[in-house]
This record gives sequence, C-alpha cells and structure tokens, in this order.
Amino acid sequence: MTRFLVMLDAVERLLIAALSGGALLLACFAMVGRYIIPGVRLDWIFEVTIFATIWATFLAGARIAGLGEHVRVDTLLTALPNRARVALAVFACVFGVAVGVFLFWSGILVVEEGYRWDERTTSSLRLPLWIYYLSLPVGFGLLALHLAVRAVRLIKGTARDEDGQPEH
Repeated sequence: MTRFLVMLDAVERLLIAALSGGALLLACFAMVGRYIIPGVRLDWIFEVTIFATIWATFLAGARIAGLGEHVRVDTLLTALPNRARVALAVFACVFGVAVGVFLFWSGILVVEEGYRWDERTTSSLRLPLWIYYLSLPVGFGLLALHLAVRAVRLIKGTARDEDGQPEH
C-alpha cells in the first residue's frame, strides 16, 4: 500500500504541475496572441485553460487535505490535550471521507449524464463536457482516499503534522 501511495503522490504532483503550468502558458499565449495574430480564432484556449485549472484544483485540494496542509482554524485544537486533538482530527477525516464518497458518487452521475447527452463546449474545439465533469469524482475520490489514509496514520501515530504530535 505504501508503494501505491508513493506512486500516486508522484503522479498527482506531476499532473498538478503540468496542468497548472499548461494553463498558465495557454493564458499567456492567448493574451499575447490577441495582439500578434489577431485574425486567428483563440476561443478554445480559455476553455482548455479552465479545464486544466479545475482539474489541477481538484487534484491539489485532495492531496493537500490528505496531508493536513490545508488552511484551518486550529484555535480549539491547540487548547486541547494531544489525545483529544487526535480524536478530533480522526473525526474530521472520517467526516471528510463520508463527504468525499457522497460527492464521488454524485460526480459519477453527472459524468454519466454528460456523456449520455453528449454535452459539448461552445468553442471551436467542441470538447466533451464529461471530461470537465470527471474532475469532480476523481478529485473527491482521491480526497476520500487521502483522508482515510490520514485517519489511519493519525490513529497509528505516524501523521506528519501537529495533530498527533505530543504537547510541548
């Protein structure tokens, strides 16, 4: 399982970097292209940029939440003893897994419907929208997986952040 998680982490980081970098390059190209080659139709660039940005956001969000590096209000956590902090963090992970599974299932329904209706974008590329919709179940499926792994690590005492660290 550890080998799988290491490979998944590497693939996620590569995809997030490629999608984010690609979106940035396309946005810059569109901005410059408007002035250099005004006659060329660049309407598709904004759709591809949005697709890439949404995919990168969902992938990065799942990864960050699973690592416990997301923004959170920890005022209550810092006032609690270590065992209570860990218990609260595990509860938050379990709740997050439940939400992730629900949104994973809902996302699959949306993808299936978009595919069945053959929904497409309005640009000259006419990209299938199910590719865009697929970011929802993939992102929340990964979120559920990462949070489940995090909950196990918190219970075992191998979490990487301050939730499970001894008090100072």
